[in-house]
Amino acid sequence: MVKKIISKFRERILSAPQVDLGHKDMFRLAMEHSAIGMALIAPDGTWLKVNKAVCNIVGYSERELLAIDFQTITHPDDLQADLTFVKQLLANDIQTYNMEKRYFHKSGSLIWAKLTVSLVRDDAHQPLYFISQIQDITAQKKSSEALLSAKQEMEEFAYRVTHDLRSPLSSMDYVMNMVAEYIKKGDLPKALKTLQASQNGIAKLSDLVSGVLDVSKIKLQDEASLPVDVSDVVYETLDALSHMENFTRLDIKTQFEYIGTLQTKPNKFTQVVDNFISNAIKYQDTSKANSFIRVVTYKTKHEFVLEVQDNGLGVPSIHRDKLFQMFERFHPKASIGTGLGLYMVKKSADLLGGHLSYSVPESGDGSIFRFSLPLPSNAI
Repeated sequence: MVKKIISKFRERILSAPQVDLGHKDMFRLAMEHSAIGMALIAPDGTWLKVNKAVCNIVGYSERELLAIDFQTITHPDDLQADLTFVKQLLANDIQTYNMEKRYFHKSGSLIWAKLTVSLVRDDAHQPLYFISQIQDITAQKKSSEALLSAKQEMEEFAYRVTHDLRSPLSSMDYVMNMVAEYIKKGDLPKALKTLQASQNGIAKLSDLVSGVLDVSKIKLQDEASLPVDVSDVVYETLDALSHMENFTRLDIKTQFEYIGTLQTKPNKFTQVVDNFISNAIKYQDTSKANSFIRVVTYKTKHEFVLEVQDNGLGVPSIHRDKLFQMFERFHPKASIGTGLGLYMVKKSADLLGGHLSYSVPESGDGSIFRFSLPLPSNAI
């Protein structure tokens, strides 16, 4: 039965009248239906004909493109190289050229494209138009840049971890030799005192190793997005941190102008909240009688915002450009940390699609750490 249907279908195709397409019609159809952007461009750069793929890539309609030239939407840093190739084509020095270049999308965003261009001439060998093939490679470019950035970051991470491990390990080796000498001499009280002093170095090593493992977890562990009640996360975090030193002397207040749930990754969101609040507790200015922390949430036109403000030690202006980098410590006298906390928060915020920022209150004292997260259109 199937063979009979296929046979009849084949007979219908073979018996159908054959359409004789001219070369121009064939080129037009191939251009219009090509999945790759194709365009005919005049020698002066104006667009003569574009297919739907080109319009989709740059966001302009055909009518809008035909009213401008390619120079108008080319990134200025790529324009000169493009024009140099064009001159070489017109001079017949080359037959075609390929390049990667950036176009401005109608929305203002940048589009990376792979461009291939050749020139069509008339019978008198005069230039008629360029044939341009445009392929959107924005996604590939972003992936390559992300891989390069990750490689550079990993190299720096490995270097800094090695550096931070070497110092306490060397110190501990020296201390152990001292202990051995005291034991040989029978001076057990000094040996015990030296061992007790080495505990700080061991604790520092332990914190560093834990921090490194936490960084790995953030990067490697996948997490599903779930509804998260923001106020619950804040109150649970405050309760979990209530054991911290000097917690009870703080005036802590919350103000939730954004009420409801967020669709986000719970553990990564909680880490942002935890770090902001724990830092505000850790780096409070104990010389002040009125130390406070304010946790505020609100909604802008397109974003959810969480702010944690305090009147603590703040971050010196010379260090603010390094705020979210790895192994940066700003108040070693107040707290000896690993320097990975805010770096991990930045990684979590990036994975959530959010943005971190820092500012100084109008009073000039303390800090405001801000986490912004885009809201879905149905929540705006």
